[in-house]
Amino acid sequence: MDVSEVRNTSQRSQKLTSFAKLAKNVKKLLIISLIRSIMFLVMQLGISKKFQKEKKESALIMRKQTKIAAVVSAAALLALGASITSFAAAKGTWMMVDGEWYCYDKNGDVYENTFCSSNGKEYYVGDDGMLVRSSWVEYDGDYYFVNSSGAKIVNDWRLTTPYEDEDADEEWFYFQSTGKRADNKKILYKGSTFFFDADGKMLTGWVTADGNDVVNEENGINTSYTFFCDETGARVESSWVYTTEPATADDDADADEYWYYLKSSGKVATGRQTNIKGQAFILGNQSDNLGQMLTGWVAEFDNKTADKDDDYYIEIDGETESYAVNNENIADVYYCLYDEDKADGHVQKNKWIKTWRPEDAYDEDEDEDKFWYWVEKDGKVYIPEKADADAYKYALGDGSLEIKNKGKQFGIAKKKINSKDYFFNMAGEMVNNFIDVVKTGDDDVIDLGMHYFGGSDDGSMKTGSQSIKDDNGDTYKFYFGTKDSGNEKKGVGITGNKNNKLYYEGHLVVAQDYKYQTVDFIIDKKESTFIVNQNGSIQHSAVEYKEDGDVLINAKAAKYNTTTGANKYSVEDVNKLIINVEEIDETSVMAISGTFNASESVVPSSSGAGK
Repeated sequence: MDVSEVRNTSQRSQKLTSFAKLAKNVKKLLIISLIRSIMFLVMQLGISKKFQKEKKESALIMRKQTKIAAVVSAAALLALGASITSFAAAKGTWMMVDGEWYCYDKNGDVYENTFCSSNGKEYYVGDDGMLVRSSWVEYDGDYYFVNSSGAKIVNDWRLTTPYEDEDADEEWFYFQSTGKRADNKKILYKGSTFFFDADGKMLTGWVTADGNDVVNEENGINTSYTFFCDETGARVESSWVYTTEPATADDDADADEYWYYLKSSGKVATGRQTNIKGQAFILGNQSDNLGQMLTGWVAEFDNKTADKDDDYYIEIDGETESYAVNNENIADVYYCLYDEDKADGHVQKNKWIKTWRPEDAYDEDEDEDKFWYWVEKDGKVYIPEKADADAYKYALGDGSLEIKNKGKQFGIAKKKINSKDYFFNMAGEMVNNFIDVVKTGDDDVIDLGMHYFGGSDDGSMKTGSQSIKDDNGDTYKFYFGTKDSGNEKKGVGITGNKNNKLYYEGHLVVAQDYKYQTVDFIIDKKESTFIVNQNGSIQHSAVEYKEDGDVLINAKAAKYNTTTGANKYSVEDVNKLIINVEEIDETSVMAISGTFNASESVVPSSSGAGK
């Protein structure tokens, strides 16, 4: 300590002694005389070994004694000079010494490690009694923050490093009405909810808030107390978020992201939601898909309990499940069309959809066929409960009907949609092209015989005259019943006479190699013979049918059936015909192996359920 420091220390000590004497005799002396005496004494007093102490201790004694003197009068304070000022506060009195503020109690002792108040605000003084500014404050086991003026922050935010960790990243903290840091708290601020962990840090992303335990989610989703907070910290409510599963590492760039919907309460929605902004969605309700928006084929699996809420939902595809409708535990099937651009995967309703089968949907292989499915008004894909009939599938190829599906018989059901009739197989796929019904169910919903349902994108049952192209682009004529009347059935290919044209299972029969030919049909279990030309018109005159002067068929002695119906204009006595050409083989009309006729629909037997 140099001489000047010693001098200053002595001077301050003498000030304290003088101020104490002045306080005891203030009523006896004039204010001006007291101030002059004080200044004189200060200037005349020398250095005393008795008061040679550490600078801090001396300064503290001076401040205590100066406080006593300061209350004498304003005039006395002014006389001390501009270096010392003071003001009264609710808790103690504040005084500035050497540019720093200190707070004193009524005994003139400086407060330490506590809050003092002034003008409705609280200020903290440290262990040296000095006012603390722009800093964390730990007081009585709680944490506070004081601003640049030293005032305690209340009902407000602060972006700063954590307490006693200045090297850490800055975080957001919130200080409550008492000024205490919000630890393990849920705070409502300007209409939004925020969560803070045990260290007061504002949380974002997945958050668990269970009582007094608030943490970043690490153990999956619990629908009772798991929430999601956006980058501002606000809890997401009544909205979607696209993010990874809880506990996903921040540096996991390969982690899958999913859509989650947070209800108005902030809780994660699960199961079938019928009205999210006007649309229905299906959100996973199992541990491995909880809350995730499910898209594509979605099955509702029945847990076989009385409680419908026990049912669970999963996406079905070739990777995870067998074909949906083949699983007896499936209660219902839905299709959620995902639109990546719109972030939309709502349940489709009351419409047709064309897509891959579930077993083909995983790879979405363009080499695989897509099928048409019908979705009901409630969003459930139409899957027949039982077959109305058994059938075979045919297609028109190279001028003849060729059996498909490897000749396998399969079950079908009939459904009317928008006033039109459609057939579906037992997988819910709309069937198309030619369907030959060979066996009806108990309800007789579907009639025996050949039906036509248009091309791949037009599956409605056709009636009346139809011009259909084969694989080569050649057009062929067909006729399917328009009504249920007599031997005619709606949608069923006509066999026999229709408007003086000859049809077999709906296929127009024409002379193939000659201008005129005969053909034998079994109609109503009776053999019937017709004469047709190359336009398919039935001939019924008792004449000679010639080509280039040659008699092909001599029908001069022939008699024809003139009754109405399928047999009209059939030859009553074939023996009276003289036939000089080959007859048309009925099996050549359609490419069907073995014996086939319209009345009995005899086809090669097979088992299985082809799709």
